[in-house]
Amino acid sequence: MRTFVLLLLTLWSGFSSAVMVSGLYQVSVPVEDQSSASRDQGLMAALQQVLVKVSGSTGVLQNPLVQQKISDSSSSYVKSFRYLRDEIDDSVNLRVIFAQGLIDKLLRDAGQPIWGKSRPLILTWLALEQGNGRQIVNQNADPARLKMIESAMNDRGLPLLWPALDLDDELALPVQKLWGLFSEDIGNASARYQADAVLAGRLVPSGSQQWLFRGLLLHDQQEIPLEAQGDDAAAVLAMVADQVAGYFASRYAVKTSSVYRPEGHQLTISGVRDFRDYYQLLSYLRARVAINDVQLLQADQQQLTLALDLAADWSQVWRLLALDKRLVAQPDSDILVWQP
Repeated sequence: MRTFVLLLLTLWSGFSSAVMVSGLYQVSVPVEDQSSASRDQGLMAALQQVLVKVSGSTGVLQNPLVQQKISDSSSSYVKSFRYLRDEIDDSVNLRVIFAQGLIDKLLRDAGQPIWGKSRPLILTWLALEQGNGRQIVNQNADPARLKMIESAMNDRGLPLLWPALDLDDELALPVQKLWGLFSEDIGNASARYQADAVLAGRLVPSGSQQWLFRGLLLHDQQEIPLEAQGDDAAAVLAMVADQVAGYFASRYAVKTSSVYRPEGHQLTISGVRDFRDYYQLLSYLRARVAINDVQLLQADQQQLTLALDLAADWSQVWRLLALDKRLVAQPDSDILVWQP
């Protein structure tokens, strides 16, 4: 399932919130044919891709244990696979679904982080220079060009939101201002979408069959410059996606370990009105990365005290919980508020 979020689902939402990304343990890789040799090569490439997708960083591929498992036993992590023919370029792809428990265990054994399904929604402003001039891309762009951009983000589990490019957008951020990377104008034009972060940049041919991307990432009152150069546009966009994924993984991926000694942590949470809220809260917490279990210690009307069994430091876990905005911290209080 595609990780990209359709514009109409979020355009008029009143608040930003992380997206629950599906398909993190499913990848598609190109193969020459359906022979066993091509399949084995495809499975190795797919395992590399899913490890990057789940950890959020290409650095995972430099780990000695990971390198060994990719080389020796790629197929042992596979749950199922099938072949698909691409409708755009008629190429053959191998779609692989990996066993989540085995992939997570490999990352823990290798001391690598795991970035859960909750990921920031990224509004993307991308200007392209083509033969007919400069234009801003949205979901109505040329399918081949759109696939190239979306694939780079999808391969790293980054949920993407395109601007509508309606009259409001044209007035707030004409292509000249995006091309100049005027961050204040980009921020003002992006405010209506209430996304978690904004990726903006320009992609241009730079001579000698080279492509150049220059842009910025706006997140949490920070402005991070981005730049990449390569032989083709797809490779350049993959480099950009690596930089964006690496930034977010450093904040939200949780490093656990198979030998980590569980840590206990208590939370007091208000706003739990009935049994349905209680069930949803416990289900939500137990599904988070690095929360092994949740136990009820005390219930007082709409306020609960819970004991959490953690497989990582609480500060790491809280950064990820705060991204979802389902638990909201209150000023000058240790009590969190549950948002059903």
